[in-house]
Amino acid sequence: MIPFLLEHLFTAPGSHLSVLIWTTTPWTLPANQAVCYAPNQKYCVAFSSSKKEFYLIALEMLPFLEKSLKLELRVTTAFEGSVLSEVTYSHPITNDRECPLLPSAHVTMDKGTGLVHTAPNHGLDDYVVMRKQQIPLDPCLVDENGRYNNLAIKELQGKTVLKEGTKFILDLLSADVVHLEDYVHSYPYDWRSKTPVIIRSSHQWFIDVNQIRDKAIECLQDVTIVPEHFKKVFQHQLESAPQWCISRQRAWGVPIPAFYSSDRNKPLVHRAITNHLCSLIQTHGIHCWWEKSVNELLPPELRNELKLPLKEYQKGSDIMDIWFDSGISWKCVLPEPHISDICIEGIDQIRGWFNSSLLTSIAMRGKAPYKMLVLHGFTTDSEGRKMSKSEGNVISPEDIISGSKKIGNPPYGIDVLRWWVASHACQSENVPVKMEILDECAKSLNKLRNTFKFLLGNLNEYDPSVHATSPLEMRDLDLYMLHILRNFYQKVQKQYSLIQYKGVSKDILNFITNEVSSFYCHLVKDRLYCEAPNSKDRLDCQTILHFILNTLLQSVGPICPHLAEEVYLFTAYRKDSSSLFENQFPSLDKFLDTSSFPSSVILANQIRDAILKADTKATLDMEATISCSPEISEMLQNMNRNIANNSGLKEFFQVADIRFTDSHEDSFQELSIKGNLELTENGETEAFSVSLTKTTLEKCPRCRLFASSSKDTLCSRCSNVLNVSVSQQSCV
Repeated sequence: MIPFLLEHLFTAPGSHLSVLIWTTTPWTLPANQAVCYAPNQKYCVAFSSSKKEFYLIALEMLPFLEKSLKLELRVTTAFEGSVLSEVTYSHPITNDRECPLLPSAHVTMDKGTGLVHTAPNHGLDDYVVMRKQQIPLDPCLVDENGRYNNLAIKELQGKTVLKEGTKFILDLLSADVVHLEDYVHSYPYDWRSKTPVIIRSSHQWFIDVNQIRDKAIECLQDVTIVPEHFKKVFQHQLESAPQWCISRQRAWGVPIPAFYSSDRNKPLVHRAITNHLCSLIQTHGIHCWWEKSVNELLPPELRNELKLPLKEYQKGSDIMDIWFDSGISWKCVLPEPHISDICIEGIDQIRGWFNSSLLTSIAMRGKAPYKMLVLHGFTTDSEGRKMSKSEGNVISPEDIISGSKKIGNPPYGIDVLRWWVASHACQSENVPVKMEILDECAKSLNKLRNTFKFLLGNLNEYDPSVHATSPLEMRDLDLYMLHILRNFYQKVQKQYSLIQYKGVSKDILNFITNEVSSFYCHLVKDRLYCEAPNSKDRLDCQTILHFILNTLLQSVGPICPHLAEEVYLFTAYRKDSSSLFENQFPSLDKFLDTSSFPSSVILANQIRDAILKADTKATLDMEATISCSPEISEMLQNMNRNIANNSGLKEFFQVADIRFTDSHEDSFQELSIKGNLELTENGETEAFSVSLTKTTLEKCPRCRLFASSSKDTLCSRCSNVLNVSVSQQSCV
């Protein structure tokens, strides 16, 4: 910690009053131009009897300083920070210069003295304070190689700032150093070389964002951004963005076409010069800027034409910011007046490519270069750390697809990787690559594959051009499943259009688990396995399965194209060598209309849910008596294709028989279930009850339903099916 001598403030006879600051970068002290204080804090003059010195410090930091410095400090006077606005001090290196104390919001009381050494050539906060106070920056004392230049005091010139320079300054100010200690803190490091960097001011080229800011914000409102909340982030970035620095100092890149006189005070830039350079680059390539002489790049005839003064010129060594290069890609890719439909990149590109593309397009043609932006997060290792070759924690897609002994995972295949991307990685948060998550994805794909196997197996020899039936003549259950299927596909299509792939994968899993496997396929297995092969009831069911298969293939295909194509190759109705992705499937809207929605199934589903939640394992050997109003009874019985044997309702409730009554008697039942039916969206309800009793019917040995009049005897349905089959074989 180093005290700066004050010129005037509460001076004491025969004593020095010093402003006490601490710094972790003593090499910047020669560049000091001010000391900042917090105007809303109290400050004090504290006297050290052991050092016979008066120190200016923040009152709140007194206990911390006494402990850190191991000094007893006595407060002689205290005052508001605003008092310091007229104070100056002598520069610590060159005592002949007065420097100001400046108010600043970046001064905090969490460490130090409450007074901050300010070197605007070497710190952003410091630079902002000086710009706000309209105080010009001193010339920078450090060159591009991190050494003090010839503007520094003679003893420092040529010394590296982080090594010899730091040691020299500490030696130079040793008499004024109050305390010195090792301190662990964050410091900027180059991410590639892993070495410390220094911050220094330099002359750069800028684009004045103020001239295009409002137009950019206006055009951004017409851009769709996924996820949507990033539009506010992008807008805030535009509102608060400083001027855009477009120059860099690197050994490669697109050169900035500027020339300088020997004093380098003012660059020479002119449209005629730029046009001449463009013609040279088109002929000789971009390297001609570095390879050709100044006389070739800026020939005498061009100088005469522009009436340039007779002096020596040097070509600039600055290159364009690479974000400027990529930011005009829209100009190179799409001819006017076209703009990109969609741009996909990581969330960091709001400050990168998305931003530079927008600003350059607004500046050059007054409109955004894209219609939609999709942002995603990044993959990390299983512990959430950034993947890095130097850390050895990189997991490549090939490791997941083909398996890796290094990380100990099996070969998951390409579709599992794609499913993982869709269900976990297509979001704005970073996503860890964990084997347990990939295992879950593999299980999800296995569920999907098993569903496809079931559908293919039950559609064997089914030809939709021959066997398809009309929905108008189907059971309510089949019609209801068609409506569920259409709603599912519409939702999936919308999710795809909004780039919500996580929602797509979630909806697909939910659909095959709850609507296909647990609901429809579970209820219609009897029809599929036990009805006559070409019976109307079975063909109705196969027609629905055919629609389910086609819809699932279209829904799954974009995420898991290999699985979808494999399934399509095994469809019985595929008649040529075409690909799934070359086919157009008929829309469900062609077969359905809103008026055909079977509301009876909604009511039946509520009763079925109540039965499933009851304490019973199976109901196939039960007879159900439903007590409800005549109106509800009539609606439910509409589900029966054959009113005589209650086939539709028995299938839906999975019971041996079913009857209706309008009384709510509880006698003779083995299980009684009560509930309320929701009749309308506005909450209107009606009570119902279901009584379950053991049936007197016997189990059919073929279909295993309790539908036989006597033991070990076929039910009438199975008997008819077998008789038909036998007669057909006899005919053959």
